[in-house]
Amino acid sequence: MDSAYKSKDVNAAPIRVIQLLFNAGDVKGPQTLAFNLPNDELNISETCEFYRFKQILLPIAAACVEVEQQEFCDFESFFTHTICHECCHGIGPHTITLPDGRKSTVRLELKEFHSALEEAKADIVGLWALRFLISQDLLSESLLKSMYVSFLAGCFRSVRFGLEEAHGKGQALQFNWLYEKGAFILHSDNKVSVDFSKIEDAVESLSREILTIQAKGDKEAAGLLLQRYSVMTEPLKIALKVLENIQVPVDVATTFPIADEILHGS
Repeated sequence: MDSAYKSKDVNAAPIRVIQLLFNAGDVKGPQTLAFNLPNDELNISETCEFYRFKQILLPIAAACVEVEQQEFCDFESFFTHTICHECCHGIGPHTITLPDGRKSTVRLELKEFHSALEEAKADIVGLWALRFLISQDLLSESLLKSMYVSFLAGCFRSVRFGLEEAHGKGQALQFNWLYEKGAFILHSDNKVSVDFSKIEDAVESLSREILTIQAKGDKEAAGLLLQRYSVMTEPLKIALKVLENIQVPVDVATTFPIADEILHGS
């Protein structure tokens, strides 16, 4: 993003791994991979993510990703992108200065568009961050293809939550933007592949678009972006129909035995 909008003082929250005894409210349904609410802590379960990857993401990739690229859908990329997603919730624009000099926040200015745009921001900037970390030799170059293909499969996973839900709406925005830019390609067999020659520029352009809207607190631009791209386009309709026919689970049903014992007095 333009240097004028960059935060001078970034104070990212620490990452904490916890034993989750119970969850409700904003993090209840759909069951999140991880959460960073209210943008101050991250709680993440590698075990739960592994089962999401094995039972949901791999079947989705087999059904919707072009055969030649299915081998690039891997757990390391899926898991590492989730961590980058949560980190990027914490380090994007939050407190902003408006053109009239007034101080405000992204949430207050974007209002009903904030949640969907924030989820899209964390996702797409998290993907950009993966590429940046690879360029700094902080992550392995072996992720260069797998992170994009795993992200593609993840698009179909999240859109299934529905376009009334922030994650699903934000994911539709990302998929349709990347598809429009030619970074995702729909083939005659109704499977989708990544164009590795176009994906980096497409990811960066959407990252810049969302971050700039947030930094300006531009509600009108946020609404127009979501109106144009958070829609059920033909590639998404095809993928959802395929997944409906083979009955891939929408999500993992998390149970809380310790909480149940406490609640039932056993």
